[in-house]
Amino acid sequence: MEYCIVYISSAFLSEEELNLIMYQSQKKNRALGITGVLLYFNGSIIEVLEGPEEKVEALYEVISQDSRHTQLIQLYANPIERRSFPNWFMGYKTISAIELEHLKDVVPFTENSVSETLNEENVILAMVKLFYKNNYWN
Repeated sequence: MEYCIVYISSAFLSEEELNLIMYQSQKKNRALGITGVLLYFNGSIIEVLEGPEEKVEALYEVISQDSRHTQLIQLYANPIERRSFPNWFMGYKTISAIELEHLKDVVPFTENSVSETLNEENVILAMVKLFYKNNYWN
């Protein structure tokens, strides 16, 4: 069975820093069999890590020691039946305010309450949606 960790943090990074992190992460994650996605908006990060439990936990431990992250909070750490991002060795997107606004048109979750969002079938995608809700007005 697969394993997933979802975390949020604050990290004010330049576009160059983010691109370097993503390049290194994609290469490393491919070798480890880890997939996931990282969304970045105004210094806020949500990242989903999926793969073999021991490898996902080891990678999260490395991330938690990275001084660029502050206010790191693990939202989810559990076995999963299937990956939400099976083909993304590290999908990455810096979201602009306009893109964040358009996201609500593509994924109709902004009308739901927080409790409804977290009770959805795929809790991982629900947390990404919650990230949107928390950053929507920033």
